Parts: sequence; structure tokens; C-alpha cells
Amino acid sequence: MKKNLIFLPFLLYAYIENSYFNDEKRGWFFYETNSTIEQNNTKKKKQKIIFDEKKLMKMSDEKFMKSIPLNNLDMLSAESFKKIMTRARQIAVMKPTKSNVLVVKKMEKFTTDQAEKYAKVWYVLTLENPNLEYPQIKTTPFAQTPKYYAKQREIKNFFDKHKKDLAFVVFMAKTPQNHMINTRLKWIYKDIEKEYGIKTEYIDIKERPNLVKKFNIKELPDNFFVYKNKKGELIWERIKAGLVTKESLVNNTMFLFKNAIQEKDK
Repeated sequence: MKKNLIFLPFLLYAYIENSYFNDEKRGWFFYETNSTIEQNNTKKKKQKIIFDEKKLMKMSDEKFMKSIPLNNLDMLSAESFKKIMTRARQIAVMKPTKSNVLVVKKMEKFTTDQAEKYAKVWYVLTLENPNLEYPQIKTTPFAQTPKYYAKQREIKNFFDKHKKDLAFVVFMAKTPQNHMINTRLKWIYKDIEKEYGIKTEYIDIKERPNLVKKFNIKELPDNFFVYKNKKGELIWERIKAGLVTKESLVNNTMFLFKNAIQEKDK
């Protein structure tokens, strides 16, 4: 392996911290009785939620964070939600307690969920109404747009910059049953290496069960990139579990490097 991959042997000793979350036991599926559900539904119908944005915004920081209607965010207007979210973030940044940050995370989760719902409805409407779909621009040598070429330059510049501090690592099961999958995957990584100069290390899960446990490997193949920062630290980032395409590997790597790795770790 070349000098720019001196750090690869040390990849096998890196550690990643995993977080686990538990859901509360609620609803019929989690043993809550029908009578209990009916009682709760009746109470919800009787209760009228009253929300006063002006009053909320005048509260002290501590009381403001405790008074945000986290369980009823959908009753807010887009404008109200934006104002409340802006102030909540400012408070959480200046006073980063667990409770303050948790409020912001819950609001961000709500935003993500709403965006996902919007995207799903958009896709369904596109399928149901083909006339609303934007025409696809072919990427033949005679039809490639300036935007396409700009993207290709961006990709090339990114990997040129990180040839010496970036590598791919793939966890796989090296068995006869997985031979074809592994071969096809290696073709993709070989193509990336040829085009961008980024090397790949393949790890057999049977040979390194300790890493399988540390990285919580459940679906194979599992694709990671490893970045060696200026401090000499190795930072692992999962790109995608399962089979991937060359395009998704490239795009996800760039996206995660920009958005998932903190500036202090670069």
C-alpha cells in the first residue's frame, strides 16, 4: 500500500461510540389496554389547547424553553414556529444544557419529519401526474449542462485534496455465497480508485468480530470512509450499509465530510 495510506493499518483499532434509544411501551402493540386508549382520546377531545405566541416570546429564557408546546408543534403557524425555533437555538447555544439542547433537537426532528412527509407527497403526486414532472436532461457528451461539468470539477477537486488523508473501508462476508456481491462492489471501488486515487481496505467480519461489535455492523456490505485529520486522529464515518452505486458513494462521502464532521475535527 502506498505512503498516502500509512494510516490504514491503524484503522482496525479505531473506536466509535454508539447510542441506543428505547421507546416507551404505548398502544395496543405495547400492552396498553383499549380502555386506556379510549380514555386518553376522550381527554384529548375535551382539552382545548390555547397558545399565545406573544406571551411566550416575552418569557424569560428558562420559562420560554419549558413552555414550548413540543407535543403540539403542528398547531403552530410556519411563522410562529420559525420565531420560536430561532430563539430556542440562540438560548441553547448560549446555555447548552441537556434540557435546552433537547428542546432544539425535538424541534429539528419535527422539521425533518414534516419535510419527509412533504417529499413523499411530492413523489406520489409526480407519479400520479406525469405531466408535472420536470423533463430529464440527458448527460450524453452532446447534452451535458454547465451544472454537470461544475459538479464533476467539484468532485475531482475534493478527492484531489484528500488523496493522502482519506480512504474507504468496507466490511463484508468473504464467503462463496457473497462472492458475486463482493466482486461487483470491488469493481465500483476499483473504478473510484482509478479515477480519483482513493484506496479501499476490505475487512472480513469473521476475522475482526471486535470491529463488527464496535461499529454495530448488521447489514453487509457496510461502507465507511476514514479521514485522518491534521492532529493525526482517525475519524470513521458510515457512508451507507448495503449495496451502493459509485454515484452514491461519491456524493455521500462529500456530503458527510462537509456536514457530519465537525470543523474542529478537520
